[in-house]
Amino acid sequence: MEHLILCRYGELWLKSRPVMEKFYSRMISNMHRMLAKEDITFKIKKQRNRVFVETDNPKKAIEILKRTFGLISISPVLKAPADYDIIEAELLKIAEKKLKGNKKSFAVKVKRIGTHDITSKEMESRWGYAVGSRYDNPVNLTKPEVSLSVEVRNDVAYIFTDTYSCAGGLPVGVEGTVAAFLDNENDLISAYLIMKRGCSVVALAKNKVLAEKLNLFTTDLEIIEYKKDWMPALKEAVENHKAKALVSGETLENMTDLEKKVDLPILRPIIGLGDDKIQNIRTLIGI
Repeated sequence: MEHLILCRYGELWLKSRPVMEKFYSRMISNMHRMLAKEDITFKIKKQRNRVFVETDNPKKAIEILKRTFGLISISPVLKAPADYDIIEAELLKIAEKKLKGNKKSFAVKVKRIGTHDITSKEMESRWGYAVGSRYDNPVNLTKPEVSLSVEVRNDVAYIFTDTYSCAGGLPVGVEGTVAAFLDNENDLISAYLIMKRGCSVVALAKNKVLAEKLNLFTTDLEIIEYKKDWMPALKEAVENHKAKALVSGETLENMTDLEKKVDLPILRPIIGLGDDKIQNIRTLIGI
């Protein structure tokens, strides 16, 4: 049996097959570089509709993968043979850690792919009964405090209890390069949002300390510092890095006439965002 991290991705499936394959390849490359940057040992295993990471430092890998654009969620999983008795035994081991000595509600949830002699509901009933017979915890199929989850894929099963949300969006680098002001928190939030849409960012910054916060989410951040006049920095971003647009953290309240100063599309991602949404992003970025 193997301990792996199951990685799920979402928006990629909305694309045509050629585009999806390009985005998928970039996502795998980004995962590899994000993990390698932190100097941990790992191996990425690709399967249809799923990506797995094998590592000797799962706790650190999980924190890195949560910040990787393109992934929507991850789960530490135990890979086991799709044998009903083996799965039941492993679920009982997990239940002992999660349910013994408390009154937390639980549910067994099964997702099945391939041909099997019983249905997903029958699997849930069988394994749920086994857990419930050993531990006197209440069953809650709607909002369980402990979810014992099993993905049965042909002759292999993946067993897990925890799922972590990831950054989502598109892999950084699939939608070209943009320049972005990085002089205040709104600029930082705007750059984060544009990266989430798949753009690589060239940061134009008076102080690179703020811009470097974006390194949590990418490995290809370029920073061009300037003191007063940002036009030379923008020119460098266009000529040397092929930036196709300029990102600003301006809002409706403080919007300037940037369009009159530069011959590039101006993107203002935070216009229209509510305070709650902006605060959520601030928390994600760590500002």
